[in-house]
Amino acid sequence: MDEGRNNNDVSESDLDKGHEPDAEKVHFPDYYTLTHRLLDYFSISTSLALGTKPSALKPYHTFATPTTTFHLATKPLAWLTLDEAATAYQLPNLKGAIATFLADEDTCLQGQEHDVSKLQVWHKVHVQQLLYHNKSLLPPQTLHAILPSTTNFYGRYNSVIISLHTQSDWPQGGLVGHSVPQLQMIFRIPRLDLFLTYVQHFNIIPQPSPTNVSPVTGMHTLKQAVRRNGQHIGEVIPLTRIQSLAHLVPNFRHTAHSHLMSSSSYELSNEFWLNKYISKEFYYALSLTYM
Repeated sequence: MDEGRNNNDVSESDLDKGHEPDAEKVHFPDYYTLTHRLLDYFSISTSLALGTKPSALKPYHTFATPTTTFHLATKPLAWLTLDEAATAYQLPNLKGAIATFLADEDTCLQGQEHDVSKLQVWHKVHVQQLLYHNKSLLPPQTLHAILPSTTNFYGRYNSVIISLHTQSDWPQGGLVGHSVPQLQMIFRIPRLDLFLTYVQHFNIIPQPSPTNVSPVTGMHTLKQAVRRNGQHIGEVIPLTRIQSLAHLVPNFRHTAHSHLMSSSSYELSNEFWLNKYISKEFYYALSLTYM
């Protein structure tokens, strides 16, 4: 490894290797700050956007919004047909959700033809944000959308904060203009320069307090959003609409599910607390929320 190489010399293979959190500091020596030794995805994204790495695969797999950077492995986990993906991820509405997204005028994709017979699928994405007050780097976090397996019967799906519109003032505006869904799938349609995610929504349960939080816990209460037939309400959105990881705590009320285990607490519960105490940054953001 060349310790002296500059930021513009990071290769695609390095980016792939850096997708594993424990190995990142071996492959990105020049993207760590001198003080905290944090991987700086913001600098990587800026460097790519400026065209300093002409050979980099497009669309770039490290990219940013004003508040958040995203990093995906260059090679997807799998190529799946639309039907295979819908079956594997148990998303019967996937085809319709993709069609709705492509027809949405806000995506500027109307009238364009896209081959959705196969999808590139990832099971995780790294995200990085800035400190609430002084905009210093926070450590990258990993968001998962992992299928069930023999070792993890229920899979692993993180919940997130997403913006309802293209522009977001997170975290300064709190939850206003944002919602809380659970990631179900991370994917890309070939020849479309966007990375997408399928999310399933939660509804915020109204509370009597002016801030719409529980007077006991000081947290928002969420319930899975479902249709009359019991099907979860979901949609396809750009990955860049994700603003933050969200930590949910199951609300068992008087009686917990008889088959509840640590691996099934999210799947066997339908009501949750939005845990604003998980970090100082998240606490600051949610303390500003009036909904």
